[in-house]
Amino acid sequence: MDDDDFGGFEAAETFDGGSGETQTTSPAIPWAAFPTVSGVHLSPSSPEIVLDRDHSSSIGCLSSDAIISSPENTHAENSIVSQTIPKAQIQQSTHTHLDISLFPLGLTDEKSNGTIALVDDSEDPGANVSNIELQQKISSLEIKLKVSEEEKQRIKQDVESLMEKHNVLEKGFLKEKEQEAISFQDRYKELQEKHKQELEDMRKAGHEALSIIVDEYKALLQSSVKQQVEAIEKQYISAIEKQAHKCEELLNAQHQRLLEMLDTEKELLKEKIKEALIQQSQEQKEILEKCLEEERQRNKEALVSAAKLEKEAMKDAVLKVVEEERKNLEKAHAEERELWKTEHAKDQEKVSQEIQKAIQE
Repeated sequence: MDDDDFGGFEAAETFDGGSGETQTTSPAIPWAAFPTVSGVHLSPSSPEIVLDRDHSSSIGCLSSDAIISSPENTHAENSIVSQTIPKAQIQQSTHTHLDISLFPLGLTDEKSNGTIALVDDSEDPGANVSNIELQQKISSLEIKLKVSEEEKQRIKQDVESLMEKHNVLEKGFLKEKEQEAISFQDRYKELQEKHKQELEDMRKAGHEALSIIVDEYKALLQSSVKQQVEAIEKQYISAIEKQAHKCEELLNAQHQRLLEMLDTEKELLKEKIKEALIQQSQEQKEILEKCLEEERQRNKEALVSAAKLEKEAMKDAVLKVVEEERKNLEKAHAEERELWKTEHAKDQEKVSQEIQKAIQE
């Protein structure tokens, strides 16, 4: 281990403070103070006390380390841990014990390096007594280092044996766990098959119960549907009867209204027909009178002209002609009267037919 790891003890300077005074450090380097190891005081007046104190402190450190990292304790602890916790925790516990057991060894190395640096740096002839004390301390520390190295080797061997035992126990533990896992898997498969069979039985029983419930529900539905259909049919029949009565009443009222309307229409038609016939007869009479008047006027004019031409000579002939003409006029008048009668009869027949059609409608 180099001196640089401890911050450079070569820069430390000692000062002789006189007879019976303790050594001090240079004010330029306040962190390089002596002593570097706890329990080591460079006092020339009491070297034996310092040696005893250093010896007791180092023995205390070694005894505590031996108690912490003794092979019996670590073996018992690792055997218990291997039965209860997994491999990662066992390795962590062994590493922590190794770190605790090796910590005082590093401390002794620091002590030896510190004392060597003090011996090299102390060249003052007035510090011979302190050098002798330091040499004694160095020899005692070397003895302790040898003991610690032996202890370290023994601990390493114990750790290796414990690791081998741990590997063996771990393999056995893993085998036991694998066997337990296989047994658990077999048990799980058996339980799963049993569970499947129970589920299948429950499913079958449920299907049967459900089919029974469905049949009962269907029967109840059919009965309720029948009852509802019968009630609805009764309601429909009563409603239809009510509507039929209402329709009959409405039809009777409408029929009565139609009859009244027909009677009124008949009377109106009769009056209109009478008025039309009277008007038509009046018009025909006026037409006939006009025709007769025209014929008379024509006859008069013809007679006047004929009379003028043949007053005297043709009186007889005129009279004959007049008589013939009268006869002809009478015949024509008779024919016209017959024609008028036939037309009047036809008009009356048409009017009667229209009246009958209106009555039938």
